[in-house]
Amino acid sequence: MSPKIHTRASLARAYNNEVIIPDIWLPAKFDRPDWMWIKSVAQVGPGSDLPIRDVKVGTGASARRLNCMHRTQPKRNFTVFFRRLAQDMILVIGLGRHQKSNTQYTMKWADGRSNRIDLKKTTATAEPYLINPLGGTFGFETLDPLINEQFGAFG
Repeated sequence: MSPKIHTRASLARAYNNEVIIPDIWLPAKFDRPDWMWIKSVAQVGPGSDLPIRDVKVGTGASARRLNCMHRTQPKRNFTVFFRRLAQDMILVIGLGRHQKSNTQYTMKWADGRSNRIDLKKTTATAEPYLINPLGGTFGFETLDPLINEQFGAFG
């Protein structure tokens, strides 16, 4: 059996046109306002992404790229860690909530792990940020250099 190669069309058919939610969170364990917010993260495009640059996931500038979007409501907050596959498409790799500050989070990752992270102190190999929860490879050039480098099926 040959490895699965994802295209934009196959991802849209199997998941959603905008948000790729790995199987570990299906059926969705977040409510409608959180889902609508995640969709809005994808829809606004990369101009509103908040890159986390102090998480070391290898060598070279592209290997350190991680995006985090954050939403806070009174007595409620929600954070999504993702990889941007296209202008209007994201792959969710982590969901969580911040603690006392906007740099400390309790996270659940798409590979099943849970942990607490502090973005000011996260400098280890950072395996959760590198996961490809869909398996296979991507047959199109994504907007994420790390996905292209480690999980790309092209050249």
